[in-house]
Amino acid sequence: MLLSDGELQLAIVRGELVITPPLPNGSSQIKSASIDLRLGVNIWTQKDPDGDDDAINDTSEASFANYMANYTELTNVANTGGFLLRPGDFIITETLERVSLSRLLSGRVEGRSRLARMGVGVHITAPKIDPGFDNHITLELFHMGRRPIFLQYGTAICTLLVERLGLPAGNPYGGMFNFGEPA
Repeated sequence: MLLSDGELQLAIVRGELVITPPLPNGSSQIKSASIDLRLGVNIWTQKDPDGDDDAINDTSEASFANYMANYTELTNVANTGGFLLRPGDFIITETLERVSLSRLLSGRVEGRSRLARMGVGVHITAPKIDPGFDNHITLELFHMGRRPIFLQYGTAICTLLVERLGLPAGNPYGGMFNFGEPA
């Protein structure tokens, strides 16, 4: 069952859903059945191949760290105010807010319609947030529009939908992208 605004606020009060930094009381980020999350400071862009046509043939979790270290470049946009996303660009970024879900909750991240209407897809195929997740949410952005768009640091970039499970997850998320122990 998708949580409504009142149920989201109750889940926050109960500690089942933790958003860091905390949302202020009456926050406009809490919508009727979702929570808007903002663009964080870290943006990874793919490096140009520089004539290197070697294919990436290992897509395992172990290889992902190697991919990020060797084929992407990190930009921190805290001082520049944002990032210019050009048509055809693909970037990896994260939400400003850290999200922690208890074993009773699961989430899904979706794009914002105003960005979609400009040609920006906020995630490609990874909307699911597992119970026990505790980290900033990673977003994969692709710009299919025709005009460059300046993505401002701290702007609402995606929305989080939260669902309640019938029973606590027996196998909560504990993968490489978790900060803490499953709640």
